[in-house]
Amino acid sequence: MLTGLFFFASALHAEKHAVEETKVIREGPPPLENPQYLDLGTFVVNMPGDKYFLKSSIQLGFENAAAKDWLLARLPIAKDLVITHLNSITVEQFDDTKNRAVIKNDLQIRLNSLFPNKAPWEDMVPIRRILFLEFYRQ
Repeated sequence: MLTGLFFFASALHAEKHAVEETKVIREGPPPLENPQYLDLGTFVVNMPGDKYFLKSSIQLGFENAAAKDWLLARLPIAKDLVITHLNSITVEQFDDTKNRAVIKNDLQIRLNSLFPNKAPWEDMVPIRRILFLEFYRQ
């Protein structure tokens, strides 16, 4: 009986130790399996108040090449939408680094709204990532 208690206590300690060793290396959504990227280029827009300019280089990450090609054919509409969105970012919003994720999310939602409701691909959210290669004010 004593040896059974000893093995049970050892196993419990080993499980606890194994749980403590598990560490989260990466947070957020999983990486794209087959990434497709579309470079939108560099945007320079006036920030509200006309005192500063916002400069940003943006790439879009897709899982589906057909969705990327669909948006590529409508690139002027997408760029206009990006310029309009970036032009609305205030200095206060820009200076708070926590807003970067909100800005990316808003841009992703707006760009995904350009896609048709009944698309030939199965993905309901074609643009999976918004990547800022440059993002600063001048």
